[in-house]
Amino acid sequence: MGPRFGTAEVVFLITLAATFWVSFLARRHARQAGDDALAGRKANRWLIGLSAGATANSGFIVTAGVGLGYAYGMQWMMLPLSWLLGDLVFWRFFPARINAFGHATHATTLSELITSGLHGKLANAISILCAVVILVCLAGYTSAQWLARQKFLSGAFQLPDYAALGLFALIIVAYSAIGGFRGSLYADTLQAVIRIVGTIIAIVAVVIAAMANPEVFAKNIEAAGSNFLNPFPTGALAGVGFVVGFAAAAMGFGLGQPQIITRYLAGSSPEETQAAKWIYISFVQGTWIAMTAFGMILRGVTPGLTDPEAGFGVFFQANVHAVITGIIAADVFATIAATSNSILIAMAQAVKHDLLLRIYPHRGHGTTLAPIVLVVGAITMIVSLIIEGTVLSLALSSVSLMGAGLAPAVIVKVLNLRHSSSSLAFGICVGLFSALAWKYTGLATYINEAGIGMACGLVANWLLGFRSGVDKQGRNSDKAVVSDNQGGRNE
Repeated sequence: MGPRFGTAEVVFLITLAATFWVSFLARRHARQAGDDALAGRKANRWLIGLSAGATANSGFIVTAGVGLGYAYGMQWMMLPLSWLLGDLVFWRFFPARINAFGHATHATTLSELITSGLHGKLANAISILCAVVILVCLAGYTSAQWLARQKFLSGAFQLPDYAALGLFALIIVAYSAIGGFRGSLYADTLQAVIRIVGTIIAIVAVVIAAMANPEVFAKNIEAAGSNFLNPFPTGALAGVGFVVGFAAAAMGFGLGQPQIITRYLAGSSPEETQAAKWIYISFVQGTWIAMTAFGMILRGVTPGLTDPEAGFGVFFQANVHAVITGIIAADVFATIAATSNSILIAMAQAVKHDLLLRIYPHRGHGTTLAPIVLVVGAITMIVSLIIEGTVLSLALSSVSLMGAGLAPAVIVKVLNLRHSSSSLAFGICVGLFSALAWKYTGLATYINEAGIGMACGLVANWLLGFRSGVDKQGRNSDKAVVSDNQGGRNE
């Protein structure tokens, strides 16, 4: 195992070196250009599409995606396809509008987007509320990434759990602190390319393993049960609820995740942002479907895994040459690191812009992201050691709850719907609490809680906005307000 691990380690370290190099490069470019927090708002379609896709991919794909395909088969192939439906609706209406809105209001964060044009103590309270929702939910999402990496390193290289977790977290926090937001764009794009290469290698390798003994493979798939190849094992009606629920979750993900929203805000123009549509969708769908298929094929190759979420690492540790193991290790690192890095930057931006600058408006401007990233990274690593759960449960819960709470407010602002400070605050709270209630009554097994929370939040905003009597002239005041408020923060 010693020489094998050493060879794989060399390949893996090359990828780490490239990642740190682009982070240092981004830091230098940022200083030369005098960037704001969004890389000068000059990102092109490739940076937007690939960085957003790599950020969206997350450790869910190489752990939970593989595990679901392995354990349940074809029914979980419907998850990325349901997500595709929601993404198509989302891209039809929102990314270009988000970019245009950001250019008009100079919004840097999701919270600034929501509170643009609002005044007074309630506007500050909404900003702080959004920041708290972001920090709590993204702490769970980041913990899912730490756990996913731990599962792979433990499976592929037989590292102790704590060592695997600590090593990975330290690497991500370090290059996130170096590169800032521009570094996140650059690194995510590099890691997206690595992910494409790794996905192709993974599918080819597992298919070759399956073809080596087709009779045994067929018997193992048959032994998985009659529902393994059935996309709707619980019936067509439940299948419709599954598709609708996760399509709504996809929309909530696009609208409620600050690490994704900032990619659209950073685009050079609405047209360039919209042009990233098929780059993003092709990357996300191609890698997600491929990893679910990998899990299904792996069930026929290696049945009886005790932890299907670790199946990706276990397969490559046992079946391929060390060089390939190193490439796959780099691939998994790229997949999880892209999301972890983007989330850490988003959390640091929320702390700086939505908490420090709101609470200490005259002291927060001098605070850089680097120390905030270090603190947030340490806290989320500790959380991942304390809380219990799978990558699936942590990732889906965090994504759904944040979408339920924040997506309705983003929809209201970007589509210029009737609203007031009170109606937005009410909509956020109702969206969150209705999603929590739906989840903990067990109804989320039929329709994902994100869709319920988003619907309730929109209705709550409409009811209170209608009663408050805010007219259309009031709704169109964002551009006028922003001229009197640098950075769109209404300080």
